[in-house]
Amino acid sequence: MTNPFPTSGIISAAVFSFLAYFSAVVFYSRFPLEYAYLSIASKSQKKTLLKPDNLVKDKDNFYLVAAVLLAAFALRVVLSNWIVGNKTDINCFTAWANRAATKGLNNFYSGGSFSDYPPGYITVLAAMGKIANLFGHTVKNASGAYDSVYVFLVKLPSFIADLASAYLVYHLARKKLRFEPSLVLMALVAFNPVIMYNSAGYGQVDQIFTVLLALSIILLMTNKPIWAGTVYGLSIVLKPQALMAGPILAIAYFMYIFDPNFFSTANIKSNDDVKKRIIKTAIAVLSAVMLIVVSALPYHTAEYPFYQIILDKYLGTATSYKYVSINAYNLYGMIGANWASLDKIAFGSITYGTLGTIGMVISFAITVVLYIFGRKKHRGALMLSIAYLFSALFTIGHYMHERYIIPTILLLILAYVIYSDRRLLMIAALYSIPIFMNCMASFYYCEYIGTNTAYWDLKLIKWVSIINVVMFVIFTYVCVDIMIRGRTIGDIFRKNSEDLVLSNAVSSGEQEKGAK
Repeated sequence: MTNPFPTSGIISAAVFSFLAYFSAVVFYSRFPLEYAYLSIASKSQKKTLLKPDNLVKDKDNFYLVAAVLLAAFALRVVLSNWIVGNKTDINCFTAWANRAATKGLNNFYSGGSFSDYPPGYITVLAAMGKIANLFGHTVKNASGAYDSVYVFLVKLPSFIADLASAYLVYHLARKKLRFEPSLVLMALVAFNPVIMYNSAGYGQVDQIFTVLLALSIILLMTNKPIWAGTVYGLSIVLKPQALMAGPILAIAYFMYIFDPNFFSTANIKSNDDVKKRIIKTAIAVLSAVMLIVVSALPYHTAEYPFYQIILDKYLGTATSYKYVSINAYNLYGMIGANWASLDKIAFGSITYGTLGTIGMVISFAITVVLYIFGRKKHRGALMLSIAYLFSALFTIGHYMHERYIIPTILLLILAYVIYSDRRLLMIAALYSIPIFMNCMASFYYCEYIGTNTAYWDLKLIKWVSIINVVMFVIFTYVCVDIMIRGRTIGDIFRKNSEDLVLSNAVSSGEQEKGAK
């Protein structure tokens, strides 16, 4: 007799996480508006708000920041030791770390061993493997179980990326918010159930490229295009899914070159002419390309040259799973097409592959329109547009895994910080729950497939997929409202009073200094 899928456990964990996380959001919202912001006054004082003297600077508390981050780190260590990781992924990561550390990089892809990850992250795993070997740890201990220290080291880069994501939100929030609400907002990222489970429980690395992608967006919008291109190249080196944002970033760079008012919504003055902007863009692109090339050179062999490695591992991996949905609870999961092959007929003569391609085209088209209209209204348009793109591709595109929507969470919270529109924070919080359930269900799929326990629950897939689709529709409406209509409804702190207005720290004309 087949044992049932652990649906009740997934739902219970999701409900508990939702209650805890939403309680934290409510706590964050309880800060009085006049206290939360660095500068706020009545309408009669509006003209004086723009003066730097009226921006009240409070002090950071390094020890509290460190305490929150250390608590988040400690919780990840405990969770990692308890769950170990997704059976397939943790087996691959530990094996790759061991092989790269012992056999060397130039022998890594030889011998017919499976590896669909690019050289960039394999190099990170090699370093973790060497550290583990240095202290006498192997992949598995004498009992045949995974060595907890080895697993910890393999997951450590993701832990660091999680904490870096939280600190990036804190750093950006401190441009306009006082210390206490900024600290709580940082904690909302550090303890987000999706972000934490993905790195510490599942054992995946999506947050590594996500935080680098977010940083590259901030750098571009603060007139650091060369650094933006370099950091974006690094995000691609470590995880090719960063390429999903490439077309929108390319349009942003095009606008940067030819629009002399590109930074007008950020109150940033740039005296660069078109020629100089073209040169900076070319250097940015060259930097990104060179990082990709350099990352592959240590793996080069006569039988497997570096350029072939780049084509296979950076471009070929994304399409190596020939399914419309690989445990992604989206539009296709809603209609029962999870793990449906691309050549299977969806309806009429339309295959799922064709349907997914149409979905991707629509996703990019809508995102381009949102960005082109939104960038004239607010400096946060690029961040919000790319957050939307990951959500759209996940929902109606093909080749999607359960984790491909995770970047949306961090990008949404950063967009909330920039726009001060409470809807963005609420979407990030609400979106986290079905994504969390999707990741847990996918974890158990890998755990139970081939055993005497059911490896999925079709009802769970359907209902979580419906929730994700509904969230995407709501997200689409909010993005249209903000970027097309130019309408924001105010922060979660805002009182129902017309007597209070936010300073230039909240206005669309604020100059973001970005991450240092």
